[in-house]
Amino acid sequence: LTVLFLLAMPTVEVIVRKDTASLSLDDDAKLGDLMKKLSTEHGIEIPKQVLLYKCKEFRMPAYEQGKLVIYDGQQRTVTEDQKLADLKIDGAEPLVCGELQDEWLEEAKWGAFGQTLYEADYMNHREFIIFNGKS
Repeated sequence: LTVLFLLAMPTVEVIVRKDTASLSLDDDAKLGDLMKKLSTEHGIEIPKQVLLYKCKEFRMPAYEQGKLVIYDGQQRTVTEDQKLADLKIDGAEPLVCGELQDEWLEEAKWGAFGQTLYEADYMNHREFIIFNGKS
């Protein structure tokens, strides 16, 4: 009696550059593995990839030394690379991949007519990202 176990590799759909890519990954694949595959197949460097999934932004910017940055609109978390299963990325919904064009810090101040009315003691982080750009 021979028993065969066929393990289905999870497939994750990613909308990138006006195309839907179906990527097959190992069961224990991490987000970094997904980003490497996107980089190889679609030519977007990992530090420039911005992935959106269920109201969260996922990045691995160069200035974080390869760590995963998760931003939910309120809180920014820097962590080691995590498994897709731990991030609840199961292939049920597609991810969207954008390409970072530029990012910068700007002073938080308000005013008019050359007069500063309020100046904060922090900087605002700004990003310029293109989603569904040309290949």
